[in-house]
Amino acid sequence: MKIGNLLFLLLLPASLAAADPYIGYLYPAGAQAGTTVRVLVGGQNLQGIRDGIVPGGGVSIRSITAVPSFPAPDATQRKYLLEWLARIETGNRTAPEHPEKTDSWRKNLWWEKLDQLDLLERTIVTRDLCVRRNALQATPSLRQMAIVEISVAADAEPGAREFRLWGRNGISAPKLFYVDRAPHTPEPLYVRPGRPKPPTPLVTRFPAVLDGQIMPGETDRFRLRLEAGKFYTMTLVGRKLQPFIGDAVPGHFQPVLRLLRPDGSEAAFADDEEFNPDPVLRFRADADGEYLLEVRDNLHRGREDFVYRVTVEPREIPYRFGEEPFPELPRLEADRVAEQILDIGKPQLIAGTLAAPGARAQFRFQARAGERIVIDAAARRFGSPLDGVLRVTGPDGAVVAEADDSPSDLNIGECLQQVDPYLSFAAPADGVYKIELRDLTGAGGESYRYLMRIGPPLPGFQVYAAKSMLNLRRNESGKWKLYVVRQDGFDGAVTLSSDTLRLEGEVTIPAGQNEFTLTVRNTGAKSLKPIPAVIYAAGRVDGKELRKPVIPCDEFIQAFAYTHLLPAREFYLGTVGGAAGGKKRPK
Repeated sequence: MKIGNLLFLLLLPASLAAADPYIGYLYPAGAQAGTTVRVLVGGQNLQGIRDGIVPGGGVSIRSITAVPSFPAPDATQRKYLLEWLARIETGNRTAPEHPEKTDSWRKNLWWEKLDQLDLLERTIVTRDLCVRRNALQATPSLRQMAIVEISVAADAEPGAREFRLWGRNGISAPKLFYVDRAPHTPEPLYVRPGRPKPPTPLVTRFPAVLDGQIMPGETDRFRLRLEAGKFYTMTLVGRKLQPFIGDAVPGHFQPVLRLLRPDGSEAAFADDEEFNPDPVLRFRADADGEYLLEVRDNLHRGREDFVYRVTVEPREIPYRFGEEPFPELPRLEADRVAEQILDIGKPQLIAGTLAAPGARAQFRFQARAGERIVIDAAARRFGSPLDGVLRVTGPDGAVVAEADDSPSDLNIGECLQQVDPYLSFAAPADGVYKIELRDLTGAGGESYRYLMRIGPPLPGFQVYAAKSMLNLRRNESGKWKLYVVRQDGFDGAVTLSSDTLRLEGEVTIPAGQNEFTLTVRNTGAKSLKPIPAVIYAAGRVDGKELRKPVIPCDEFIQAFAYTHLLPAREFYLGTVGGAAGGKKRPK
């Protein structure tokens, strides 16, 4: 046996274990309640997909159609296929006569039955035949495709869901899929060169959702019939659908919106929404008529996973924040405590806004010498653009502590800039201390909100997993990489447990250790359907047990360099094995 073949066989089990199904994009990334939509899925290791999972109720997978890989045809075969497609467009599905020599023609299932394909399938074939391939720009992680038919019930709850596919290679990490009350308008399907371009879609009723996919150098356009004097908000979701891209700079889709008046002049433009790369365009129409909305990448890039959705609403939508931290603490409004001397024997939570450029928030508190004090100013972590800077001065006016950014060793979540400041210090003397919070750049506004925790330490922890799924063969054991984030000096051991998974070996994360590998066994379920699971982490804090679920995440690389953990809503244990095939399109 050759050495190369021997190495291949030795490495084969490891390669199979690493071949999780991967979803790079869904297009469209949502549907209106009460409709059925065909979604194009691009990814890797999608062979053998059987079904999908969309938690939340009201969303079901009707069929899955694998898209075959297309070889590169020679000139005569390409001409033949395009001629057949042209005939089909006129209603004639009869195949042209074959030329005398077809020895060099390549085999492909869809090429042999063009007359049996539907419009979406023919469009996929047409694009592949007409768009020149560039091996240097090809993205292996998006090479495979499938068409998934999804039905959404009329009473399905609107909002974002997590969509996963599963099959003989296990279950994929999730991609966002939205359920909407508003109707959807997609960009026109691709047409081959020489054919008349389809008309720009016209939207006359709002709210509405516009769906598109930016390919290299492309600008998508939609006509919107707007009314004079009415306010409209156009919210684009693009980077959020694929927050981190490993093989692109800056490591994510950078969408922009541009609105043109009926006379062609620019009415409004939106790039970022504060620090968020996904733009929101707010506009009051100054005349009745058809406005033109343009969508493109700010750097004029494009690829299959530059998918977007724009929600157009006939009202002004204020700045939107995320989930606020510290929900367990009583909340004090900043303007009510600004003149008080705070008692910080117990943690206090102050909510406020730096409402104008140059604004500063100032608070006073009483402390004793040697008392340990923690000040945690949250802003960016729940969506505020505030880039906070904290300064504490003592009874004598001298600076006791100061902090700008206090990032974690882990990049958790979608935010690219972990800039919230954190202070932990011992008071040097008895007396009244002053806290000052300002924005690093001197900016301010109604969106510059903050939540400031002040008081004694609140020791605790949170455990994160580097994958939201684990794919194993029956009776096989596998590893789950975990990370511990320790809060306010907690340094104790953390013990792991699960009611649904069989944990093997060591299950206690030692004191002071922040990384741990948990071993899990697939106990040999008869069904290949993935099993939802929960892992718990427990530790003793101040003599009491603190128990909380481990947060499932998936690890992504941004721009060739930075690693991020993107939280998911659920864990799954997937079973690897079984025959290929899954839900087929109903006849």
